[in-house]
Amino acid sequence: MPIQRSRNSFADENSGNAVISPEDYALKVLFSNTLEEKLSLSGFRHVSFDNPSREEPLIGSPTPGRPGNLLLPQGKNHDQPHFPTEPQLVDEENRGILLHFFANHELLAAELMALALLKFPDAPTAFRKGLLNTLREEQIHTQWYLNRMKECGVSFGDYRVSRFFWDTVSGMDSPLDYVSRLSLTFEQANLDYSKYYAGVLKEAGDASSAAILEKIYKDEIAHVGYGLKWFRKWKSENGSDWGDYRDKLVFPLSPVRAKGNKTPFNREGRIAAGFDDEFIEQLSLYERSRGRTPNVYYFNADAEERIGVRTPWFHPNKFTASLLVDLEWLIAFAARLDDVVLLRKNPPADFLKKIASAGFVRPETELIDEQGLLGKDSLLRERKVNEIRPWARSPELPALFNNFRENINSHLESFQWTESTRATFSKASQIALLSDWCGESLVAQNLQEFDDALRQLREAGHRIALLKRPLSTAGKGHQQVHLENTPPGPVRKAVESILESQGAIVIEPFHDRVLDFSMQYQMKVGELRLLGPIHQIVDHAGRYRGSESRVKFCRGLDPELCRFLMEQALPTYHAQGAFFAALEAWAGEMTYYGPLGVDAYLYRDSTGKLKHRTFCEINPRYTMGRITLEIRKQIAPGRNLHFEIIKAETVKPSDDDFQLNGKGQIENGTMIVTPVTTTSRFAAKITVAK
Repeated sequence: MPIQRSRNSFADENSGNAVISPEDYALKVLFSNTLEEKLSLSGFRHVSFDNPSREEPLIGSPTPGRPGNLLLPQGKNHDQPHFPTEPQLVDEENRGILLHFFANHELLAAELMALALLKFPDAPTAFRKGLLNTLREEQIHTQWYLNRMKECGVSFGDYRVSRFFWDTVSGMDSPLDYVSRLSLTFEQANLDYSKYYAGVLKEAGDASSAAILEKIYKDEIAHVGYGLKWFRKWKSENGSDWGDYRDKLVFPLSPVRAKGNKTPFNREGRIAAGFDDEFIEQLSLYERSRGRTPNVYYFNADAEERIGVRTPWFHPNKFTASLLVDLEWLIAFAARLDDVVLLRKNPPADFLKKIASAGFVRPETELIDEQGLLGKDSLLRERKVNEIRPWARSPELPALFNNFRENINSHLESFQWTESTRATFSKASQIALLSDWCGESLVAQNLQEFDDALRQLREAGHRIALLKRPLSTAGKGHQQVHLENTPPGPVRKAVESILESQGAIVIEPFHDRVLDFSMQYQMKVGELRLLGPIHQIVDHAGRYRGSESRVKFCRGLDPELCRFLMEQALPTYHAQGAFFAALEAWAGEMTYYGPLGVDAYLYRDSTGKLKHRTFCEINPRYTMGRITLEIRKQIAPGRNLHFEIIKAETVKPSDDDFQLNGKGQIENGTMIVTPVTTTSRFAAKITVAK
């Protein structure tokens, strides 16, 4: 709506001792086109709340007036300078750029406070008087920054400014909305920024800028306290400060904006502002994207069981159900800070604190219901999503991800389930398509072919055969058969069951393994990338027990093994290797994108000669070996990492005993890296050592 001039115009409001209304003062701050008028404190002492000059509230969010070089940009601002890093702040011009960012934030705060005065003329007078006092201090802060910037050789307007504060706060629809968005969010974040950068600038030798930030920090404590007082007055009677604040914010705002980005969390400042312990604790643990389009991660480690059952009425058994809940945090180690992880159960606060203390990223989390679906109020139904990154493809994913398919940028079609998708996971299909690389593995589709396969292995001189389900994980369901005897009735009955449910069974010689390992890859569209090797720990039946990431893959191995690995085994997995090309072609043919783990081993034949089995299975999904590599990123250089799944009942307090180096990386000790509660059956543990 058009702005009506009050009876006291900008031109005459400062003449003599004229008394002006708060609305007049706010109009000057909001719509003046010069900094001199916007920041002038003239008339402040003569503001009267007795006779308002506007009877109707200002509707909408009009763009504030500004000089041409400080106009808020339209759309996304790509010309804004990069926020200076700490090392760059030894340079005076970079300090000026830092203050340029801060000055724009202070000016935006003053303009938003002026807008609130105009939008809410019927708010309590005490609230409006406090708002005007805070506005005045924001004007002073802005002027402090301008003066200091000039001494650094930077003028306000030399660089483009951001409009994010304006866009996310100006739509406020009530005084409660105002204090939630500005006082308790952006001003609260300044408790972190002002204190932290006061210290950084002091260390850089800029005592003048540090002194300004120290004074602003003290003012911000009062500003946030003012907002908290009114928030408590207006929020729901029975709600908690934290719960009502979190629920009040509307996307893209969230409590994560109430914390400094890449700055320490200032607990003391929040105590001084009046927040209670619960609010401070919950905010310290809260994470959500600050703007980057997130990837969504989901731990569905029951995928291959679902695939093998071939029925929509799959329900995991108690063992698998426990794994899903107890270990679901593991996929969070593959995520970045702005990503989202779907969880069945919220992890305890003490676990999140431990993860943060060890330097690991804590991505945003969202709960799914018992059917594995997003809640009706999930933000993911509205937000843009970059990629879906589940543990593995499986038949139930379309139902989950169709909830927000219109907001997904890429590759949603790869989650639509078909029989060809099932073949990607099938060991029988892998053997058929990559037969040159899997040794003497045989596939039987009926009992006659099963008997023929056993005879073929026996005639080749093998003593024991290993039976595998085409669709299984971590060695589950492996069974050994002595070839000199006819398989007993229970074995044949089990084979019949597998043939009936999965259509085939894999039969291969049982080898005298001397080293198990996996090669971890990432498949993108038309491009396979090797991430690295991992030592695998398996039992005598080939069942997974743990993973190791060593500083050097061959360190600690017998010289004969090292030479064989370096000269014959490992080269075939690299980009120029023959198996690499075959694997890339296979993934492309299967239209597979995502993580790939190739399990392999060295063994000795009957003569004692070392042999290499290029792959015993391909895992088109995340694996524990891949998670080990992801955890490795937070491990200090020169240290080995051991990862294992253990029974939760064996976890002891001493298992969380780790030390960090000067860069915040784990350099020694042990840590439980999944939540453990009274109902947990499983836990993941890492050990770090030289």
